[in-house]
Amino acid sequence: MKIQVSCEGNAYVYKVLDRSGVSESELKSMYYERDENGLYRRIYPASLMFGHDRQLLETNYNNYLLDKEKNIDKNKNIIDNTIEWICCVHENNEIKWWLAGSAALYVRGIEVIPHDIDVMTYKTEIIKIKKSIGNYISEPFHHVTNWVVKGFGVIYRQYRIDYAFEPEEWVDGNGYVDFGPYAQSHLEKIKWNNHTILVPPLQLHIKSNLDRGRIEIVNKIKPFI
Repeated sequence: MKIQVSCEGNAYVYKVLDRSGVSESELKSMYYERDENGLYRRIYPASLMFGHDRQLLETNYNNYLLDKEKNIDKNKNIIDNTIEWICCVHENNEIKWWLAGSAALYVRGIEVIPHDIDVMTYKTEIIKIKKSIGNYISEPFHHVTNWVVKGFGVIYRQYRIDYAFEPEEWVDGNGYVDFGPYAQSHLEKIKWNNHTILVPPLQLHIKSNLDRGRIEIVNKIKPFI
């Protein structure tokens, strides 16, 4: 699969040039939609956190797609290398962050393979983040309204890394989850490969995974609680 990134007004347009080996249903799961001119994904940032290089977005996103075709996201060595890189970058640049989602389970030693690595951070860190990971951005960093967090962006460096900025208060409205404000205020320190990583309390992952029907993961979590 290959895509082209262009700018149209206030949108970044990701156009599919070649979808070899990828079904249209899979593309829809990646938020691509068909119109009379082809398959597109349009990202409408409410406002960008900083300026982006369109060519870099295109290159990094295509690198992600190439590796996805090779099932690189199943390789534990690459997952370990990526988390190691994240830890070093954030430590060296004094970036405040914590880990959510399945990657937070992975660093606890639970047998899960993260679909991507969910880094939670704060708007106070935007300038430091741009300086340290700007060359790896594959989807624009932007402020968000009417969603679970206040900002979002994606980078690709061997593995997909989602950056989410500050959960909204209502996220915990139906019970505490691993990416909500309660989790953010009750983070726990764990040791992983000589690094200290902040992660949510383990029991908060139960509701998040039950809500998504991930019973197998819930069953893997329970013995660790």
